[in-house]
Order: sequence, then structure tokens, then C-alpha cells
Amino acid sequence: MSTPISARLERRTGEDRTATVEALRERLRGMQQAEPQHASPTLDEAATAGLDEVVQWLRAGRAHSIESRSLALACMGAAMPAGAWGAIVGMPDLGIEAARDLGVPIDRVALVPHPGRSWLDVVASLAEAMPVVLAASPGRVAPTDAARLAARLRQASSTLLIAGPWPNAATVVRSVRADWQGLDDGDGRIAAGSIVVETVAGGAPSFARIPIAGDAAAAAAVAAAARESGDELLHQPAA
Repeated sequence: MSTPISARLERRTGEDRTATVEALRERLRGMQQAEPQHASPTLDEAATAGLDEVVQWLRAGRAHSIESRSLALACMGAAMPAGAWGAIVGMPDLGIEAARDLGVPIDRVALVPHPGRSWLDVVASLAEAMPVVLAASPGRVAPTDAARLAARLRQASSTLLIAGPWPNAATVVRSVRADWQGLDDGDGRIAAGSIVVETVAGGAPSFARIPIAGDAAAAAAVAAAARESGDELLHQPAA
């Protein structure tokens, strides 16, 4: 049984329906024009310049997850106070010269390549003695163990950088794009490069563009950071 409303709708002619639709469209267009338009910034517009923009989020007394090992090494080099010592844990295949090229003062870094099952104790002990510790993620970590380590970090005011995932990390850093100039369609020499880095610390993500000089070591760092994060390299030929 049809209602009075449905009966009236059925009696409308095709012209009436068309007129009603057009009137609604005009009303919507007027509402859209009245609303201010806010264009979302592009990645390039949102990215500030320099590694310092990333390091400022890596606050002392907390653990921070950095998805790329190359990026983690660069952050460590920038975060270490002048003249201070640091430590790198769980990276037996670390390239000393590559770390140096990424800014790590390797002469003032204690290396513990094989912490074994004592990973948590080793990291906690080093964090109590040094302001910055970089460690490869050990994989799965029990929430209680992560909480105990977090308490010791807060007490020591030490910064722990984890190359890889970490539960309840205060900050998550990852590279989202890599660019370089001067490749000349694959046959040229790199003149300059940069990586765009995303930092998430509980709120909206922030972005920073890290410029890299155009020598072989820097080029390798750009490529490694992009490969480790699974991102596509965007080649831009030099002008």
C-alpha cells in the first residue's frame, strides 16, 4: 500500500524531476563557492630543511623507532652531543666508513655487535652511561620488558634510537622519498641528493628534507635509505 508521499512522487512528470535535480545542483554549487577552499600542502611544501628538524623530536629519556638503518645512523651522528660517547648495539655488519660518512663520530662510539639474549640488559647499561645509544631492533619485545627499559631511559635521560620497530615508540621516523640530480638518464654523475623524512610523534606527521652532498658515499646513503624503507627513487636530471 503506497503512502500519500510516494503517490505524489509517482505523479510527478519527468520535467518536474529534472527541474528539481537542477535546482538542488545549483544550491550545492552555491554552498561550495561560499565555503573557503583550503588546498592541502604538497610534500615539497610541507618539508622543512635539515636533519636538525628530525633530531629535535628525538627527545632524551625515550625510545624512538627509525625504519631505515642508514637514517638511524645519520640521526645518531646529529643527536650526539659534542665530545660525548655513544654506543651501537646489534649491528655486526656495520660498515665503519659508511657510518662515518653518515656523520657518526665512530672514534667515540662503543660497538657491541653481538649482545645475544642480553640485549635488554646491554642496552639499558649503555644508556645509563651514554647520552645516545643506537640499537638494531631485537624483534618481538614483551611489553613488560619495554616498560622496564623505558623507565631506565627516563631515569638516565638517555636517547635510545631503534633501527626497526619498537613497541610504543615515542617517535617513528621513516624516509618517504629520495631525490637526486645529475644522473643524466642513468649515465651521469650525481651532483646532489636529498631524502624526505616523515616524523610522527603522536600527532600529525612532520616532514623534513635532508640534503646530501654528491659524492659516492652520500649517494650510497641516499640509495640505502630509500631501499630500506621500500620507497621508489625519483630521478631528476640536472638542468
